[in-house]
Amino acid sequence: MQKRAHPFRLLALLALVASLFACTSTHRAAQDPWPERMPSRAYFVKVYEADKINKQIQTQDEYLTWILRFYKGWELYRRGWIKMTDELVAQVNDPQQVEEIRYKIDRIGRLVSGEWAKKSNTRTIYLRHVSIWGNALLESLDRDEALPLINRVNNDVDDLLAHKISPDVITANRYFPVSEDDPFL
Repeated sequence: MQKRAHPFRLLALLALVASLFACTSTHRAAQDPWPERMPSRAYFVKVYEADKINKQIQTQDEYLTWILRFYKGWELYRRGWIKMTDELVAQVNDPQQVEEIRYKIDRIGRLVSGEWAKKSNTRTIYLRHVSIWGNALLESLDRDEALPLINRVNNDVDDLLAHKISPDVITANRYFPVSEDDPFL
């Protein structure tokens, strides 16, 4: 009996520590200055206010904290959308293409972050999707396919938000099939 109680105590303790960490980091991040390279705070407040269901279970400060984490990164995921965008455009030489990529990536970031920052049970886009898209976008550079992939991700984001596709269809191999020659499979 005691062997069963121990894992449950450990899980309860981990949940408590995680909750305390989330509360303290939420307060700190919500007080951070708003970065210039992000859509305005007012834009995200408007997105937050428009979702009455999420608004009942998540504070505006908590929502804005997750928006900041999406763009800037945080302790558990250091590469935020700003850094990923910079890495993406740094590898493109054509200034016109850089401008088009920035415009389309900014659109993806606005739409994805506005949904991803909501409480888990009210959103359509999850960390798994963000990770898949970020990795696919960086992979697209190695394949010289950045703009076609960005267009595909934009379409998938639109379709997810319009509930035209299921969140489950967003997988890594949707964008780049897994190679049989990959030694890490």
